[in-house]
Amino acid sequence: MELSVIVLIAEDQPEVRNLLQITLQDGGFGVVVAENGQQAIAMLKAKGNAVRALVTDVNLGPGPTGWDVARQGREMTSDLPVIYVTGSDGHDWASLGVPNSVLIAKPFAPAQLLTAVSQLLNVGSTPGA
Repeated sequence: MELSVIVLIAEDQPEVRNLLQITLQDGGFGVVVAENGQQAIAMLKAKGNAVRALVTDVNLGPGPTGWDVARQGREMTSDLPVIYVTGSDGHDWASLGVPNSVLIAKPFAPAQLLTAVSQLLNVGSTPGA
């Protein structure tokens, strides 16, 4: 049996977190969930290379932001796919986001999330990429 690709979700709003989790699980991905930036960074450190992609809100409440979580993830895994989801702060993506990431504005269709995760994972697994 093939193991599913693990995606870390960092989202402070329970209803959005649940939607992200259901969407990714329905798309065939394994999911680990963090409620804030501090939890997300701890999970990245604990899980190491097992986390194959990061989906993070930009605003995660007090503590590290989604921008911070993504930078930490990229320090550990240089080609970690990062998808930011946000209802605001999209204008900061060019200056604060990690290179080769995707930003999806809330509200979004579940298919947009699955497409973004799949495309970034495929780019990272392409020989010579």
